[in-house]
Parts: sequence; C-alpha cells; structure tokens
Amino acid sequence: MAQPGSKQKGAATHQGGMVSQGWMVDSFQQMMSQLDSPSKLLYGTLVVLLITYSSEIPLEYHSFADSLLGRIFGIVIVYGVLETMGWIYGLLTALAFLLLLTGAKRTVQEGFDGGGSVSEKKIVGKRWFVEKVLGEYPSKIATDQVKTAAITD
Repeated sequence: MAQPGSKQKGAATHQGGMVSQGWMVDSFQQMMSQLDSPSKLLYGTLVVLLITYSSEIPLEYHSFADSLLGRIFGIVIVYGVLETMGWIYGLLTALAFLLLLTGAKRTVQEGFDGGGSVSEKKIVGKRWFVEKVLGEYPSKIATDQVKTAAITD
C-alpha cells in the first residue's frame, strides 16, 4: 500500500480531492521527445501534399524532371534527403520524384509507321471476334493498305 503523499508511476493518486495526472505529463513528454524536429515535420507535410496533388503540377515541371539534368537533380535530392533526414523522408521524396517522372509526356518513335490515314469502316458481313468479345462498335479503322519505303542509312 502506498503511503499518503507518495506518488506511484502509472497510477493517479488523490490529493485533496483532485486527481494527480503525473503519468499523463510523463507520457506527453515522452511522446514529444520522440517527435521529429518541426522542420522535418514541415518538409514531410509539404512532400505529402506534393504527392497528393502531383497531377496538378504544370507540364513544364514534369518535362524538366524527365530530362537528363532533372533526373540528376532528382537523384541527388533524394540521396541528400535520405542521408540528412532518414529513410522515411527519403522514401517520401523518392515517391514524389517518381510521380513527377510518370506525369511527363513522352514521345515514342514507333518502329513501323503504316503511313495510312483513318478512314470510315465499311461494315461487310460480321464483326471481328475481338469486337464481339470486347463489345466494341468502331466507326473508324486504319486503312489496310501499307506504304513502305526502302531502308536508308
């Protein structure tokens, strides 16, 4: 049994009609000591907002991130954040950078260009099997005539 006036950790004691909350203050101080610095929390909040609203970022930033210089800057920034702030913030930064990269429009050179134009599809008989399975009713189809040219070096 505890003597009057002594405090036990983790338990509230009655003193003059009020309950002493020493354990609550101790747990609050322990929680505050485990939090990151305010600058880290602010950076983390900004990166989470960047991740959340990455689709709203203008195309110019996406295009720069997809360039050689942008990729070098991105990798250096991710590595710097990883070394200075820890792996959690490095992971968030890497995710934000990858979302910037995936939002960039890319032009892809096709290996084969048929050179034809899109023309109206003539419905002759039955629909193709793929059209039946996928439930498609295409109104236009690429022409079936292919123009080729000799390979030049």
